[in-house]
Amino acid sequence: MKRSAAHDWSPILAAERPVERFSPHGRYRLALAYANTYHVAMSSLGFQRVYELVHRTPEWTAERFFTDGVGMPISVETGRAMNDFGCVCFSVSFEEDYVNLVQMLGRARIPLRRKDRGPWDPVIVMGGSCASINPLPMSEFVDVFAIGAAENVLPDLLAALEEEAQREAVIERLAALDGFYVPAFHHYEEEGDALPKLNKRELTEEQMKQPGHLPTTAIVTPHTEFSEKFLIEMSRGCPEKCRYCWASFGMGRFRWHPTEYILASLERARPVTNQLGFVATAVGDHPDIEKILREANGLGFRTSVSSIRIPAVTEGVLEALHDSGDRSITLAPETGTDELRVKMGKPIPNSFLLEKVRLIFRHGFTSLKLYFIVGLPGETDEDVQGILDLVAQARAVMLEELPKKGLIGNIHMGVNVLVPKPFTPWQREPMDDEKSLKEKIATLRKGVARMPNVSMGSVSVRQGVWQTYISKAGSDAAEAIEAAAHGDPINVVLHRFAPKIQPEVYRRLDGDLRWHFMRQG
Repeated sequence: MKRSAAHDWSPILAAERPVERFSPHGRYRLALAYANTYHVAMSSLGFQRVYELVHRTPEWTAERFFTDGVGMPISVETGRAMNDFGCVCFSVSFEEDYVNLVQMLGRARIPLRRKDRGPWDPVIVMGGSCASINPLPMSEFVDVFAIGAAENVLPDLLAALEEEAQREAVIERLAALDGFYVPAFHHYEEEGDALPKLNKRELTEEQMKQPGHLPTTAIVTPHTEFSEKFLIEMSRGCPEKCRYCWASFGMGRFRWHPTEYILASLERARPVTNQLGFVATAVGDHPDIEKILREANGLGFRTSVSSIRIPAVTEGVLEALHDSGDRSITLAPETGTDELRVKMGKPIPNSFLLEKVRLIFRHGFTSLKLYFIVGLPGETDEDVQGILDLVAQARAVMLEELPKKGLIGNIHMGVNVLVPKPFTPWQREPMDDEKSLKEKIATLRKGVARMPNVSMGSVSVRQGVWQTYISKAGSDAAEAIEAAAHGDPINVVLHRFAPKIQPEVYRRLDGDLRWHFMRQG
C-alpha cells in the first residue's frame, strides 16, 4: 500500500461527530474526492450524501480526499494514497474547481488525460451539478460522467466496480447504461444528432415520497461554512423560472420532501448538535415550512435557512427563525428595477420587496444580505443605478425599524456578473463586455461607499469570463484548463487562449448547442 505523510488529518478527525457510525472496513473501497478544501467540501450536502450512500451499500466503504496539503493526496480516514484506489469519484458543483481536479490528478501521479491512462490507473468519475450542466470541457480528463442524482446513478457505478475485473470493462459497461456519459464511447461532439440523447436521472417526486431519499448531514463538524449544523434538504427545483438560473430549469419542477421525513430526521441530529440548517433552492416554499421550524424550535434546536425567496418571507417564518436565535436573512432581488426583473422572469416589484424588508427588520433581524447580478441582457445604466436606489431604500427601512428595538443593523450586497449557463433561457446570450462590467461595478462601489452600514463583496470580471468559458466550451477547453492547473494565472490563460475563449464568451450562440446531447429530465 502506498502511503504519504503529506497532510495530518488527525485534528480534523478529532472534531468530527458522525451522525451514524459506519464500519471503516469493507470489501470494496471508493475514493470519494471533492476538488476543493475540506472546509468547502464538507459544507456540501451533496458530497456528504454520496459518502452516506456508499456506506449504506453492503460491503462498501468510502475514503475522502480534498485539496488540503501538498504532494500526494491522502485519505482522511486511513492516509491511503489516492492512486491506490480502483476508482476516484469526484463531486464537482462549481466550474472553477475543474483546475483543482486536474491538479489533484497530477499530485496523485495519475495521468491527466484519460487517453494516457493504463490498466492499473484508477477509473476517474465526475458527478455533481457540473456533470449535468456541460461535461464536455472536462471530457479529456474524466473517464465517466455520472449524470443525475446519486441515488440513481451510484448503485450502477458500484455494481460495475464490484463485478468487472478490468478498468476498461468498467468503463465500457457504464457506457451502455442511461445516466452515464463516457467520452471514449459517446462521440457527441463529432456525431451530434446521430447518437441518441443522454437522459439525466433526476430524483423524481415519487422517489422523494419514499423513505430513505432525504439528504441530511452525515458528519457534523465545526470546520465548515455551516459550522456545527446538521443540514437537511427541504426540496428540489424552484417555483420561479429566472432566465439566468440553471437550478430552475435543470433540476426539474419544484418538489419537496415529506414533512414527516424531515421531522423524523431531527432525532438523528439530536445526539450530535443542537443546530439545524434547512437548505434548498426554495427553502421557504415547502408547504409546511412554518410547522417544521416551530417543531424544531420546540425540540430545542437553533434553526437557520440558506436563503429564502422573497414571496416566502412571512410573519410565521420570521417569528420561528428569530425565536431560534437567527438574526440574518438572505434575499435575491437580482436587479434594482421592476422592468428588468420582469424581463429576467422574476416579476416581483420593488414595493413588494421593501414590504418584506420592513417585515424582516420589524422582527428584529439585524443582518440582511441582498444578492444582485450585473451584465443582464438589456441592462441599462438606469438599472444599475436602480440597485443602489433599492439598497438605499432598504437601508432607510432598516434605520426606521431597528432603532425602535435599540438595535443596529447592516446590509451586505453580494454582486456577481452574469454567467449565461447551459440549459437556461439565456444560454445563447453573450457575456457583457469587460469594460462595461467594470464600469457597472465601479458605480456600485462608489454608491455603497456613501452608505454607512452597507457593504459590498468582491467581484471578479476575469473569473466571470473564465467561468463562462468553461461552462459553455467543448472538449478543446482541456488545453486552457491544463495550463491553469500547471500554475498559469487566469489572466495569462485568458490572454493566451483568447482566440478560443472570446468567441465562446462574447458571441451569441445560434443553432443546436453542443450540450444539447443531454436531456435534463
